[in-house]
Parts: sequence; structure tokens; C-alpha cells
Amino acid sequence: MIPDDTGKMQDYSKYVQLAKELNMENAVLIKPEDIFFDLRAVLKCRWGCEDFFKKTIKCGTRDTSFEQGLAMIKSYKDILMLHGHDAREMSRAVHEIERAAFMDGYYFAFGIRYCKLCNVCAVDMGKECPTPEKVRPCDESFGIDVYKTARNQGLPINVLKNIDQKQNRYGFVLID
Repeated sequence: MIPDDTGKMQDYSKYVQLAKELNMENAVLIKPEDIFFDLRAVLKCRWGCEDFFKKTIKCGTRDTSFEQGLAMIKSYKDILMLHGHDAREMSRAVHEIERAAFMDGYYFAFGIRYCKLCNVCAVDMGKECPTPEKVRPCDESFGIDVYKTARNQGLPINVLKNIDQKQNRYGFVLID
């Protein structure tokens, strides 16, 4: 349970449980102050990702600045940080938990996670996205230093040395 601004305790245990049901390895409740921001994450996003300059629904079309992303995240009270290994499961979990929180009255609930909802991305095939309302920004585009944030929560994350290593993936659900 986490106290809100009025001192009332907020019970997010149902979202932690839902994360476990959705095959997430960990679901940790954190505060905006627990997220580390670094402009270099945005630059890495822009210059290290092949999708950024395609100007598709996935990247490059929303034009959220580093300052806007930072201000937005800092305006939330609570954040559920998800940890898993499968990209599709992570995207699905972020979306489902965001929706559950919204339906519970947290109308500003918002997920941050690079979209991997479909088996094969229609956008990557030159077609329109079948679910544009489900696309959310990736963490790096908002300047989140996922490595430092995860490590400070005691969660595993390392640079992979080869493609056979298990990848640690992260997503965030902002709740307010």
C-alpha cells in the first residue's frame, strides 16, 4: 500500500497480481523520483534505433520533448515497473494493466513501452497499424535510463554479449 497526497493508502496489489498472471517476472511499485532520466537515452533512441526516422506510428511522430516526457512522468503519483523477458508479453502486460487501472478510475493511467503487441508488425510491412490506440512511447524516447532505474530497484539488467542470452525487458505503468 502506498499513501497518496491526502495520506490515504492506495492498494495496487491487484496490478502486481495481474502482472504476475501476465508472466511478468517482477512488478515493483515505485515513485517518479525512483526513475532516472538522462538526455543521452533520448539521443540513443534517436540515433540507435532504426525505427526513429521512419516517421511511423511507433516512433518519430509524436514529437514529445525530453522536457515534456520528464514533466509528464514527474506529475504522476505512482508507477508500476514491470520486468519480464518476452517482448510481446511485456507490451501486452503494460497495455492490460494500464486498461485495468483506467477502468478502476485512474483515468490518467498510462503505459510506457515500445510496442510489440502483434506477432508481425503491420507498420514494418508498410501497412497501417491495426491498433493505433494501443501504441505507447518507448521509455528511451522519454529519456528514461532503464539500466540505472532497474539496477536501483535491485532488478537485473545487463548489456547482452550474444543473442543467446536472456534479455531483461522493462515497462512502466503510470498510475494517477
